[in-house]
Amino acid sequence: MVDFFAFFALRRKRDMRPEKGDLQLLRGHNRGLIVRLLRTRGPMSRTQLSRMSGLAPSGLTRLVRDLLDEGLIEELGKCRSHGGRRAVLLGFNPSYAYTIGIKVERQRIRAAQVNLEGTILERRDTALPDSLSPEAVFDRIVETVASLRRGRVLGVGVGISGLVDSSRGVDLYSPILAWRHVEVARPLGRRLGLRTWVENDVNTLTLAERLYGAGRPFKHFVCLTVGEGIGAGVVLQGELYHGAFGGAGELGHMTMDPQGPLCRCGARGCLEVYTSDGYLESQARKLRFADIAHLAAAARDGSDDARRTFAEMGRSLGQGAKNAVNLLNPEAIVLGGERMEDADLFMASFEHEVRQNAFPEEARELKILHAELGPDGFLVGAAALATENFLRLPLESP
Repeated sequence: MVDFFAFFALRRKRDMRPEKGDLQLLRGHNRGLIVRLLRTRGPMSRTQLSRMSGLAPSGLTRLVRDLLDEGLIEELGKCRSHGGRRAVLLGFNPSYAYTIGIKVERQRIRAAQVNLEGTILERRDTALPDSLSPEAVFDRIVETVASLRRGRVLGVGVGISGLVDSSRGVDLYSPILAWRHVEVARPLGRRLGLRTWVENDVNTLTLAERLYGAGRPFKHFVCLTVGEGIGAGVVLQGELYHGAFGGAGELGHMTMDPQGPLCRCGARGCLEVYTSDGYLESQARKLRFADIAHLAAAARDGSDDARRTFAEMGRSLGQGAKNAVNLLNPEAIVLGGERMEDADLFMASFEHEVRQNAFPEEARELKILHAELGPDGFLVGAAALATENFLRLPLESP
């Protein structure tokens, strides 16, 4: 139902009739409520919408008419009749507009045109120059977006590694890109002529899994990514948790051994130095394998040293995840990232470590799942930054 308490909180300490602006705000809220119900609950009749929204049929009819005229919702045919006239089903129109999602990696930009239900319609990969200066990266993003831009575009979401202040659109620190305090959203938005959001790339995957993937059943979960870096997105009460300054989820830089190897962040013994692709590459060289792919192939062919390498990596990753489980008490851990293509080689030791060393009750109830969206989740989640902003109810906080 409409949160009338939220509405009238706007008018607290005022004893007067609703002003025109207030009525417009409430009308916008009710419109958004109709769209949200159709988007999240699926097609329904006007009668069902009235009942679920708490809106009077007369007011709902006017709002539905306007939304149909705009094309944001559509009529989908008639539902079954149990006697009497068959009601017309209304549905959310995911093709009303689209958004563009971008993931900035060390060697390339991945981008996709995404509809309002999270379906990728078209994609682009663009190589990056050796120089990863913000200007060079922005140039490539502008070119890539131009190649995907057609029709009604609501905005652009950019996923980028490191510590990101999403409220200001600033990449505070990215070890992978060697950026510090780089403003992204405002200058890029000016060049694109589109509203632009920036978010930590692991958070974009986490958002996608919450909306469309393995995180849908849960209000509290951690999305752990394994690949060039180690990251975590945290969902609490169904919402992404950013922390005070946007740094929540930097699990890869949890200290495992203060005397351990030097991490690219400048500290020693971070979880990442024992679990990321950098660790596997160094072990592959020690064992005289060309790369991680050859190391993985040898492990599957029965090489004890190669198997032991992946098992150690899984154990270390499990130790880090166990700390997150004991701290946050999530319902689930969702694992994603590029290295999940070798999950068969490290998941057993990872899961054993988590369940063996987390508190017993938490370990018993905890679900450990693979991300459902794969690498596309980073793009879908980045695009969802714009989609979710567009569909946010006016009386909700950003």
